[in-house]
Amino acid sequence: MEYLSYKQAARFLDYATMGIRAGDIDKLLEIDDRHAWIDQQLEEPYSFHVKQLYEQQNQRSEPTLSQEMRVCAWFDIAFWSGAQLRQRMAFALSQILVVSDRDPQLKPFAKAVANYYDLLTTHAFSNYKTLLYEVTRSPVMGHYLTMVGNLPKSETGVNPDENYARELMQLFSIGLEELNMDGSLKLDVNGLPVATYDDSDVENMARVFTGWFMTDGSMIDPMTADSLYHDQEEKLILGNTIPAGLTPEQDLDLVLDILINHPNTAPFISKLLIQRFVTSNPKPAYIERVATVFANTGGQLSEVIKAVLLDPEIETINNIHRTKVREPILAMTYFCRALDCRPGASGLINYDALSYQDTFNQYPLGAPSVFNFFSPDYLPSGSLSDLNLASPELSIIDWNQVIKLSNVVWRLLRNNGFNTGSNTPQDLYPNLELLLSVAEDYEQVIEVIKRRFFYGDLPADLAPRFQDIWAARADKRVALAPMLYLAFVSPSFMVQES
Repeated sequence: MEYLSYKQAARFLDYATMGIRAGDIDKLLEIDDRHAWIDQQLEEPYSFHVKQLYEQQNQRSEPTLSQEMRVCAWFDIAFWSGAQLRQRMAFALSQILVVSDRDPQLKPFAKAVANYYDLLTTHAFSNYKTLLYEVTRSPVMGHYLTMVGNLPKSETGVNPDENYARELMQLFSIGLEELNMDGSLKLDVNGLPVATYDDSDVENMARVFTGWFMTDGSMIDPMTADSLYHDQEEKLILGNTIPAGLTPEQDLDLVLDILINHPNTAPFISKLLIQRFVTSNPKPAYIERVATVFANTGGQLSEVIKAVLLDPEIETINNIHRTKVREPILAMTYFCRALDCRPGASGLINYDALSYQDTFNQYPLGAPSVFNFFSPDYLPSGSLSDLNLASPELSIIDWNQVIKLSNVVWRLLRNNGFNTGSNTPQDLYPNLELLLSVAEDYEQVIEVIKRRFFYGDLPADLAPRFQDIWAARADKRVALAPMLYLAFVSPSFMVQES
């Protein structure tokens, strides 16, 4: 028993899910054990995006699959499926191990891109080496970072393509500069950062990734290797010798061991996960505790996510190191889950009702480059930069994006849940049944809103504004939409604070 308060339970679920649905907090309070809740999530059956993509196609009666259907399938699962911690972890991993349907090579292959997301979902709690192994063999990654069909110099007269070799180190494992276990930079005798790898490491790493080809032309099946087209000479990578004469699979296994055991990988990946789940500026001690779990378990992600979400740092309050701006798309999934948004006319799927390509400045597997939607170290100008505080999400949030997101939310709310107009399957509608039933009682309305959006506490600056909205309308049902809209656009919701 932890004797969790409502606020503690709500904050925890906010970090660990795509949004808190009615009843979720009560279920956690009944268990009263966050560790047990995570264990349940690790075992909970989960949905597959390829399967839901076909459901999208069937419901629309369309002859071909599309990337728009794929993204809407992602929303279907985010809004209405279980295994929420796994889904949240997969989304975080998709921003580390990036592929994107903006690449012309991937754009036509909606099923393949959905299958890549399922790969991340399936291995969300495996060890990190296994995840990197599956990612490396994915034909989607092979095309995105141009590794598929990579040939040795003996075949072409030129060095192998270095794209995947470079990003595997820079973005997927060890990063650019040597780190201490707490994520701080190691410095040389001149006080300068120390590079983790050099051009020679990249060249030798690229030689590892030769001889991998699509399996019978499939964009779904893992790539297979042909030793005849693999560089089998000795390779020196990050101070480690890979002996000559090995197969492509053996080379891959050894190089993944080198990366997983590199002292940088634990703090580098641990910090990225903390930033995606909890806070943009984790304290060094927090990073070190999580990184130690990563190192001690060989990168077992099920244990790493426990370390992220169960750390004592979660309980600190009034601390600048416990603040995170919501990613726009996660703000929307929270909103739609909190209000149990559903398609009209007994529809079963999302259509492009959220105008995702024009609303969030992000969407799953749609980053503008392998560097994701934003840099984890982005420092907005002004007071945050003065304090050396990162806020990655703010690099994709501007007034244009704020207005568009706000308009989408207002469009969902404007009929107040009791006047759904055409009520077509193409539109989403919030379930305001509970709020409508208590609309004449201001205190009950506020109780629902503060529990759904503010961890059970009513922000002092919003209280008089809610009161004014409610009091100004004779039909109290009409007050619900602007009150919920105000809750959503408020800094108290959009910024997750301690």
